[in-house]
Amino acid sequence: MTMKKIFALLSVVLVLASCSKDIDTQADMTAGAMRFAIAAQSDVTAEDSVVIKIYKVENGEESLVRRYDSVNDVPDYLALLAGDYVAKVQVGQRHAVSFDTKCYYGESKFEVKSGATANVTVDCKLQSTIVTVDYDKTVAESFSAGYFTTVAIADSYDKQAIATGDVLSLTYEESKDGYVMMPEGQTSLYWHFEGTHPTEGEIVKEGLIENVKMAARYTIKLKYSSDAPGGLIIDATVDESVEEFDDVIIFSPDPIILGDGFDLTEQQLSTTASRTYNIASLAEISTMKLKASNVEYNLLVSAPDGVTVNKIDNLTYKVTISEAFFAQVAGGEQKLTFHIEDVDGGKLNKEVNYLVQGVMPLSSSDYDLWFGNVTFKATVLNTSASSVKIAYSDNGTTWTEVAATAGENNTYTAVGSDFMAEKNYTYKLVVDSVDTGKALTHQTAAGAQIPNGDMESWSSNTTLNGLWSSGNNSFTTLMEKSTDAHSGSFSAKLTAMSAVGKFAAGNLFTGSFELNMSTFSGKVTFGKDFKYTARPRSVTFWMKNNQGDITHGDKVSGKDPYSAMVLITNGATYTVDTTNESSFLTKDNLKDQPGIIAYGYLSDTDSNANWTQKTIELTYVDNWQTMSPKKISVSFSTSAYGDYFCGSTGSWMYVDDIVFNY
Repeated sequence: MTMKKIFALLSVVLVLASCSKDIDTQADMTAGAMRFAIAAQSDVTAEDSVVIKIYKVENGEESLVRRYDSVNDVPDYLALLAGDYVAKVQVGQRHAVSFDTKCYYGESKFEVKSGATANVTVDCKLQSTIVTVDYDKTVAESFSAGYFTTVAIADSYDKQAIATGDVLSLTYEESKDGYVMMPEGQTSLYWHFEGTHPTEGEIVKEGLIENVKMAARYTIKLKYSSDAPGGLIIDATVDESVEEFDDVIIFSPDPIILGDGFDLTEQQLSTTASRTYNIASLAEISTMKLKASNVEYNLLVSAPDGVTVNKIDNLTYKVTISEAFFAQVAGGEQKLTFHIEDVDGGKLNKEVNYLVQGVMPLSSSDYDLWFGNVTFKATVLNTSASSVKIAYSDNGTTWTEVAATAGENNTYTAVGSDFMAEKNYTYKLVVDSVDTGKALTHQTAAGAQIPNGDMESWSSNTTLNGLWSSGNNSFTTLMEKSTDAHSGSFSAKLTAMSAVGKFAAGNLFTGSFELNMSTFSGKVTFGKDFKYTARPRSVTFWMKNNQGDITHGDKVSGKDPYSAMVLITNGATYTVDTTNESSFLTKDNLKDQPGIIAYGYLSDTDSNANWTQKTIELTYVDNWQTMSPKKISVSFSTSAYGDYFCGSTGSWMYVDDIVFNY
């Protein structure tokens, strides 16, 4: 490929003029500016052949009002009458065949309105066809001097017509590019090789290239084969990536950004050694920013690691982005956005798409905090990698590594477990035991908490809001609001009492209570609807308590033990009838209850004069992953054997700040 030339005509400002077509002679025309600046990636300069024509369009007819044969000839100020116009620009001469000159052409329609400014952008596209002859070194080594290849605009080889100039052609004596402007009606190129071999004598090879396209590259490769004496292997191919090659000349009033030897519209790879971006403007550049992964860098103040800013002058910069920069960018498809402004108000926002090696950001849809599963995704551009893993940690010290599996489009996935709520995870890509790309962080959401677990909301002194109930009745108050709180303003005070000859434990639970006045017995139904957002590991709560010596009942003797219980179910509820011992929930039978997903039980006889934190560990049944959690049961009792009407009237308990731990 020849060196790409990109020529930028950065500003065309066309303004209103008054009555005459001969606008240079008008003294009363509105002042306006027409200025040109050049940003060339190679050797195109203001001295190169450029023809700029501006036509007034009226009734479908075009009349030339301005022509300039050099950028240097364009005046600093140009005014035009209101109306419709078309600007036509040609760069390079329209030679039918040439080794030196390519031709570009573009045009753009615009309208000049009274008192307004028209900004015109003209894209000039390559008109020439590029024909490359590529001699392998074996040709020079095997043939005597004087070999050549002729490429003719014809359907066959006619030596005499070529010699007289009746057939236009190019003769290649070395590897190089040539440029052809195909005449109307002609769609074929014929190539002809001649050379003299020391032992085989004269060798001729030739072929036809049909359906020749404008702005395409055609490559004729020639290689001499020593395995087949006298056999010159010819490979005439069409470069299928012709669109990638297309040279462009841009005429623009705003700042521009151009890829140095690459197409900005195509996705770039973060593992490419470097990419240089040429930035130019008509006026002094005042703002130049780069945004990636939601982080914006002010390139005129301080370039980040991996980015080099080279100021050519106030109008022109070269910005080079190397592979090192992408250690700061998340993996996957990323847009790098350039924002350029100049002091005259010109603006440019340009997005460049990159495929970045590294882990991709997690979203809430990538994990399930109930089951603890997480799916990581990463982009791996190293096609020779033998080991790809994702490592993650919630403390930065202990890491869990999981193997990643290759998918489509350079994407790898890895599934982790034990992913928990309310954790700040760090995760990274590890390729062949080397940390690769940017390590990312993700904060998982806090799990749902039991409503009013802080005991702050009451509708009365004996009625706690939320999911809570108690075995209160008209004979005894088993639970009431207290201002003796661990935190906040209130706690729940549970008191064991005796009424009408019956012992009743102080209690608090999520569920409902039904009193049988005729027998002074009760039914407690444990279980309230609860929406789980994660899987809890335990429940903690704060308590102050006193456990007295058992004064009622004969189920047990000695100190009266308190109890706390937590049940997670698939929707099942459990009714305890104090007249039916088989319905009682005990520490030993919780795991066997139908619909149980997890359970926890705490019971002891210790008394605590000061607020003390207690923990109820949750145990999940073997098949917990086959069930969906729907209900929660939490209960506290001053007397673990209260269902048997056994306990101490000297037992009491304050409960506050009940919390799920995830």
